[in-house]
Amino acid sequence: MKKRWSVLIASSALVTSVLGFQGPASATSGGSVTVRAHPSGCHYEKYTPDGHHGARAWCTNSNGGHYKAIVVCVRILNGEKVSREAPVWQSGGRDSIVWCPPETTTQTPGIMTKAS
Repeated sequence: MKKRWSVLIASSALVTSVLGFQGPASATSGGSVTVRAHPSGCHYEKYTPDGHHGARAWCTNSNGGHYKAIVVCVRILNGEKVSREAPVWQSGGRDSIVWCPPETTTQTPGIMTKAS
């Protein structure tokens, strides 16, 4: 009898740990819900002011999201590809600029977006 009782307690504990206890549901009222989406109206281009090489990206509508410029650069001496991305996420129509390292040129500009 003692063995059955301990098996029953052990199996009850196992079922409880697997299924877990659910607490009561609660909801708050009056709070604002913010829906975030990826930016829209985005553009990117090669950016070469004063002989420097890089990429520039911008979006006209942030929609609560963020964006940043990315670029693939090519080394002049051996053709090796180097990828770079802007260090700071932008929003609200501001330019995002990323530069290629020295002795490289811009091969492919681009943009990266996120919903938060």
